[in-house]
Amino acid sequence: MSNSNNFLNASVYLFLHSLNSYNFMKKLFFLSSLLIVFFQAKSQEISFGARAGISRSSMVQHFADFANTDAITGFTGGFYLKAKLLGFFVMPEIMYNQRGNDIQNVGSNTIHYIDVPLLAGKQFFKVLRVNGGPVLQYALASNQLNSSLYNNNSTINSFVVGLQAGVGIDLFKFSFDVRYDTNISESGTVNMIAKAGKDLPNYTYSSRASMWLFTIGYRFVKI
Repeated sequence: MSNSNNFLNASVYLFLHSLNSYNFMKKLFFLSSLLIVFFQAKSQEISFGARAGISRSSMVQHFADFANTDAITGFTGGFYLKAKLLGFFVMPEIMYNQRGNDIQNVGSNTIHYIDVPLLAGKQFFKVLRVNGGPVLQYALASNQLNSSLYNNNSTINSFVVGLQAGVGIDLFKFSFDVRYDTNISESGTVNMIAKAGKDLPNYTYSSRASMWLFTIGYRFVKI
């Protein structure tokens, strides 16, 4: 039931905040159109498809006040464009992702993103693929849950830069990917404020996210 609720919450957040970010989505669409035109002119082969799967993410603190932090499982999904150029390939994507963690007895944070990975790589034996590159992350919203001891007053950065690297297998129209994703810039500032009547310290620290991604893709078009 919890996995179904997570999937439903992710879908609702993506829909509602995409509406609120209409101008941003128009820019993404315009950029995607430019990339398609460019790759069609320069590439030896171009393909377009979708991929979806699960993520397992956690937040890395600048200091270890909380050793007992649990990773969260989230949904990831979106579209990719892959173009072969001079024996290599480039593969920009537009993906929805969730990042965050659960700090035991303190609170939890789940941040919803639109990611734009700008990947490049090399294909081996026409099946195995290695790729990596920068990721532009645009925060849509966050879920901040309190505990019985703390109020969660965390803030998030609307734009974050990260890195992503991994391997993939391409079989017919399907692809299977495993990737590691980490932030270069900070995700935001975590503020845990002790509730009234609790003789506990307050905590404020900056954080970065990292996660593993496991996805299955399907190719719609190959030119």
